Amino acid sequence: MDRECYIHKGQDEAYRQYQDGVLFQEDIEKVYEEIDYRFRVPDLLGKTVRVSERQFPEVYQILNEVLLDAGTGDVPVYVYEDYYYGAESSGIEHPWIELSAKTVQDFTPGELKFVLAREAFKIADGITKHKTMMEERFKAMRKAVPDKLEEVSRLSFNHWYRLANYSADNYGYVMCGGIKAAVDAVLKMVLNSVMLAGQVDIKEFIRQASEINRLDDVVSNYTKADESMPYASHRVQNLLAYAVSQRRIDNRK
Repeated sequence: MDRECYIHKGQDEAYRQYQDGVLFQEDIEKVYEEIDYRFRVPDLLGKTVRVSERQFPEVYQILNEVLLDAGTGDVPVYVYEDYYYGAESSGIEHPWIELSAKTVQDFTPGELKFVLAREAFKIADGITKHKTMMEERFKAMRKAVPDKLEEVSRLSFNHWYRLANYSADNYGYVMCGGIKAAVDAVLKMVLNSVMLAGQVDIKEFIRQASEINRLDDVVSNYTKADESMPYASHRVQNLLAYAVSQRRIDNRK
């Protein structure tokens, strides 16, 4: 499917705005690949289990489907021990995905496809690369530049990254093929419980998004701007709006 069919309308403009303030990108990427990435590899191999045809075969099959559609080539997925749900991609030239054992255990195939497709999209669209690079840049900035400059750069990045995650949610929904699986995956991530996620009333939950929007004072607006991930109620609201949007309906045909 064409990228324009699921990309958030404001993502690319937000990207251009945050990129205007990015300095020393090539230097940061080089340091990351030569030092930081090499620090990570032994722990990835030594403290996780890599998904393969023989290890977590159901996850492996889902992974191959989403990677093929996203066009990323081979991307390793590592399952790590944790009592919390989690799925996250990292890396610049050599990206990978980390998936918590609890996620593999409790998520349905559709929900697993949603979370894996989200990360595959972020890798394919360069979002993971920029997130990793910016994390490294912020580490360097804290040591070299005034706090105010770092804050402005961080808020600009956060704005773009929130919109990029809406795009990732849209793509994950398209890939998993069901709005229930997509929304349930988001709710499970929030509550860390299958049982509790099943007790959420969706209409009531997304009212929280409207309440957040009505908070319009300096402190509240700064708090909202300082979040790199969209609030869960906004994510669910975005997914439901996208599911009934004309561009989604047109691209089902």
